[in-house]
Amino acid sequence: MELLGGFLRILALISGGLLLVLTGFTVVDVILRYVFNAPFSGSFEFTEYLMSAIVFLAMAYTGWAGGHVSVDLFEKWLDRPALRFLPAIMALLGSVLFAVIAWQATRETIATIGQFSNMLRWPHYPFRFIVAFGAAMFALVLLIQAIQSLRRLPAGTDR
Repeated sequence: MELLGGFLRILALISGGLLLVLTGFTVVDVILRYVFNAPFSGSFEFTEYLMSAIVFLAMAYTGWAGGHVSVDLFEKWLDRPALRFLPAIMALLGSVLFAVIAWQATRETIATIGQFSNMLRWPHYPFRFIVAFGAAMFALVLLIQAIQSLRRLPAGTDR
C-alpha cells in the first residue's frame, strides 16, 4: 500500500508541476495579448490539454489522502447496523463508475490515435491516455477504500 501511495503522490506532484507551467504560460499569454497584441496561437488548446492532465493525474492521490469533498447526509442514521455498509457501497459504486470511464477513455484513445489538435497539431492520444490512466488509478483507490470500509465493520453487523 505504501508503494501505491508513493506512486500516486508522484503523479500528484507531476500534476502540480503542470499547474505551475500552465500558470506561467497564462501569465505570459496575457501579457503578450494585452501589452503587445501578440498572444500565443493555440493557447486555448494548450490550456485544455494541460487541465485534463492536471485533474486526472492528481485525482487518485486526492482520494487516497482523503482530500475529496464529501457530504454526510446520512450521518445520523449510520449508527443503525443496517446502514453501516453504505460507505463501502458508495466507494464500490464510484470504483465501478471510474473503471467504466477508464475503459471508455481507453477505447476512445485507441480509436482516435491518429487525430491531432487544430492549432498546435499535437496528438490527442497522450492526453486521452492520461485521462484513462488517472480514472483507472482512482477506480483502484475507491476499490481499496471499499474493501477497507468493509473490514472496519464490527463483527456481527448485519450485511
